Amino acid sequence: MGRFHTVTVKPTVPASKQASGVFNTGRVVFDWTEFDIPKGANRLYGLTALLRGTNGARQEFAMDYYFAKTINNVAPGSLGVINAGANGTGYQNHLLGHTRHVATDVSDGLDIMAISDDSIDFYPGILQGEPDSGTNVGYDKIYIAGIAVTASLPDFRSAVTCTGVQATTQANLICGTTSCLTNFDKGDVLHDENDRALGTVKSLTNANLMVMEENLANETVNAKDIYNINPITLKLHFEK
Repeated sequence: MGRFHTVTVKPTVPASKQASGVFNTGRVVFDWTEFDIPKGANRLYGLTALLRGTNGARQEFAMDYYFAKTINNVAPGSLGVINAGANGTGYQNHLLGHTRHVATDVSDGLDIMAISDDSIDFYPGILQGEPDSGTNVGYDKIYIAGIAVTASLPDFRSAVTCTGVQATTQANLICGTTSCLTNFDKGDVLHDENDRALGTVKSLTNANLMVMEENLANETVNAKDIYNINPITLKLHFEK
């Protein structure tokens, strides 16, 4: 590993919480999500956020990101229920720092999603977990969580729907209402609006047909909306 390295984190936002409506200011967008960094102090100098759109249309919003660590190998307590206030407890002494991307940092050029590239505004941006708390020896475990800042955003609601009842003996997922091409991509993990797992996208054939990596995890329910449960991808840029 060189002096610089990047860690990719894909927090889970349950489909039912995305379907419940917009995330207003102060709402938890995603709870503590773990990732590993090399053992010892790592300087976090940048954060790139890949932000999926609202039913395939770019959205620009601010977000607060919080960092925490384990204490005696115990994870921080939950910040709260997704798409509700951050009224959780049991994380106070786990906190390491905080940064924010603002709406003006979000790119304007893409139609179906947005990218925010941010420098870290807490100095000196050092993250260090408990020794060897990571998944593998020589790594420490860190957590990140996100809270909405912009009123009535983000909004990850989808209008891509399941078409008919499709059995678990097939890998094809037939959809309608809105093009799946603008909402999903290869590698996306899909659930329906009631949190029924459907599968991971292997390929997109056209606006109305996706092929999963395996047969459908559950039988589809006609007209249920389809969601990517990882609408935010974070790339954390470190210097060791």
